[in-house]
Parts: sequence; C-alpha cells; structure tokens
Amino acid sequence: MDFTITGTSEGSAFLENPETAFLAIDSGLKNRAFVGVDTSSLQSLPGLIVANGEISNWNLLGITEVEGSTYFYGPYLKGKTLAELDLTPPVLLDLAEALHTIKDRNFPVRNFSLSSVFYCENGDILFFPPRLMEFLNSHRVRQNSMEMITPWNKPGLGGDAARAFTIASLAYKVMTGAVPFPGEDEEEIERLMSKANYTSPLLSCPRLNDETVSLLDQSFKGSGTLGLWRVLLKKWIESGIEDTGISEEDLKRRELEEQKKEEARLRKMKTAFFLSKNRSILIGIGAVIMILALIVQAPLSKYLAEPVTAGMNQEEVVRLYYSSFRTLDMEALEDTITSRAGKEDINEISTIYVTTRVRTSYEGSTGLLDPEEWIASGMEPVPPGTQVWGISGLDVRSLGNDIYEAEYIKWTPALADNPESTEPLMPLGEKRKDRIHLSFIKDTWVIDQIERIRE
Repeated sequence: MDFTITGTSEGSAFLENPETAFLAIDSGLKNRAFVGVDTSSLQSLPGLIVANGEISNWNLLGITEVEGSTYFYGPYLKGKTLAELDLTPPVLLDLAEALHTIKDRNFPVRNFSLSSVFYCENGDILFFPPRLMEFLNSHRVRQNSMEMITPWNKPGLGGDAARAFTIASLAYKVMTGAVPFPGEDEEEIERLMSKANYTSPLLSCPRLNDETVSLLDQSFKGSGTLGLWRVLLKKWIESGIEDTGISEEDLKRRELEEQKKEEARLRKMKTAFFLSKNRSILIGIGAVIMILALIVQAPLSKYLAEPVTAGMNQEEVVRLYYSSFRTLDMEALEDTITSRAGKEDINEISTIYVTTRVRTSYEGSTGLLDPEEWIASGMEPVPPGTQVWGISGLDVRSLGNDIYEAEYIKWTPALADNPESTEPLMPLGEKRKDRIHLSFIKDTWVIDQIERIRE
C-alpha cells in the first residue's frame, strides 16, 4: 500500500493512500533499526484517547516506510503533539485531567515525552502506545531526548509524584519561558533535578502567589500531587496566580531578595563546577578520604534515606532497574533489587561505574557510548578507547502473580586480538530474556529473583 505524507507534527505525521487518511507515529528511524525487533509486540498495546473523563483505545493498524523513514499508523485524528503546541494553562489542565483519568490504568508516565502526547483539535488527548514509544524514545538520538523527554522526568520518581513533576516543569516553562533545570547534557540536568536546584520563578514573575511557588517547589522535590495541580490550574484559568495585593515597595523588596538568592545559588554552582573540572588535581588526596568516608557514611545514609522506589508500581521498579544499565545510578540499582537476586548485574555495573569515574577524572570523558545512541547513528564499528556497553530494545511485560518478563539485547565491547591494534571493532550483542519476581517489602516493591532463561 502506497502512502504519501500530507503533514507533520513533531513525532507524528499524517499519511494518505487513495482510500483514506491516517495519523502516524514517526519513528525517526531507518528500517535497519528494526532488524531483529518484534514489531508486532511493539504494536500490541494500544494508545489511549481520553475524552471528558472517558477512555477509549487507539489501535495501530500497521507499519510502513515512506521516504526512507518508518511510520506506525492508526486511525486519523486531527491535532498536534504537545511538542508543537503553544502550551497554555487550559492545555496543561486538560493534560493534568487526562493523566488523572489514566492513572488507575497503570499507564507508564516515567518517560513522559512531548512527542508522545497528541492534543486533538476537539480537546481530546491521545497518549501514543506505551510499548512502542518506550522503544522509540530509547532509540532516538540524545538531542531529541534532551528536548522531548529529559526536562520533564525526574529519575527515580514514580506514580503521582512523577505526574506532578511533569506538570510542574511544564507550568514553570509557561510561567517563565524557560525549563526549570537547564543543562548541557542529561547528567547535568539530572544532577540539578536530584538537588531541586532551580532558578526561582519569582525572578521572572515576582507577583506569583505563595501557593504557586510552594507547589512548584514541592513538585520539584518529589512531594507534589496531581490533585493539587488540577486545583491550581483551575484557579490559574479563572482568576490568575498572581498576588495582586502586594505593594510596589514589597514587590521591590521581594525582587531584591530573590536576586541575592540567585547570585548565591550561581556562586555555589560555580564552586561545584570548579571542583569537578579540577578533580584530577585533587584526586590523589581526595580519593583516600572519599573511600574512608563512603565506608562509614554509605550504610548509614542508605539506612536513613527513603528508597527511590517509594510509591512506584511493579513495572516502574522493573524499568528503573534496567535503566541503571544506562544511568549507572547505584542508589536506584540497589533500591530496586535484593543483593542476592542481582549480584551479577550489581557487580558488573559497579565495576563500570568505578572505571568510568576514574577515567573521567583523568581524561575528561567516560569513553562509553550508549547502545541506543550507537544504533540510531548507524551501528558503525567503534574505534579503540570507545566502548559500547549497556542494553537496547528493552521490552517489559507482566506475566501476572508479581512476575514480569524482560527482553533486551546486552552490548559489550569486542576485544582485539592485538592490543596495539587501531582497527575499529563491532560491539558484541546477545539477546537476553529475564523472568523477574517482585515482593512487597517495607512498603515498596523490590525485585527478589531474576531468572535469566535465555542468553
């Protein structure tokens, strides 16, 4: 069946054949990216259309290639993805209401993407099929993630708190014109998020009322709720969120105080940046002190801190576990699994974590290349000194009775026969299937068994 493209919206396209029109998801990938991938599995879960508190399915009808790119198409709907929409308080309220409607369906929100949500002209909201979007978002180039995904998702946050963080980040952008956590790469953005280190919105909007400022801060720290945002967004639309009673004198005093706070915040960040850039100079003295401190402090802080999995459902815990292969987040890794169940993976990721930190200290880079990024760029052999390590094509499904199954490809560097060789090498990939069992321990879900049934 021949299709023509009649229009596009970031992450989607409108296709036509001689008989009818379709709304399609633009994968942004060439056909070779789907070699060995079970595309029928990617299409098995439908998208969800939320209209006036009711949910209906949006089922994919097929897959096609047009002008060298791969598209997954379904029934026609008219509108735009959030990535191309002019975000306003009414749009955010519609989104918050839709997220509230689907929250009981365990629809994944940890990887919210602006290009995965389609805002229909009639006000309905379509969430593209989650399994397909999980695959596409993990394979797209990092620049796309930096714009569509990273700014709106706080690592380790799940459930209602994750939804609140997303709405808060979008609302902050509408209020100030900027994202709350800007950075040059994902690591810098996620570091700012983990510390809730952001510029006060009062610098751009000095009349913001205390309720709004407080809810933004709660949400960025992981304690906001979707319900509070639904209430605030309605107030924003009906009467605004500015404190109109503040005097000009108090307004000037507030602006001065916020400017001083921002200057102090920036000075602190510059100090942290200086220490990071000069780590190689300090590493000789600091390494011994750091190791001794970690030996004493880590068990205590780990014991006192709430696990990052608090509030997550089973699938979110499983996905967070496998995301550790990309983020090398040891805290998240240890909170998702018992030491007995994940000993092999914990040891491997710990080794990679240590070696990359040491290499970064001396050379300024980890030398690691994310498999998804490598696949998206064409799967070319990599030169010596660069390693493709991690997983790609993760597919997680529930088998019931607290059991999940995960399929993926594990990538490791190839070893040259001659250590002095400068020839590029192809990384080694092996297909894996894990069967995962979870238990509810101390009010959180944790993986207590992994059976690697095929490698």
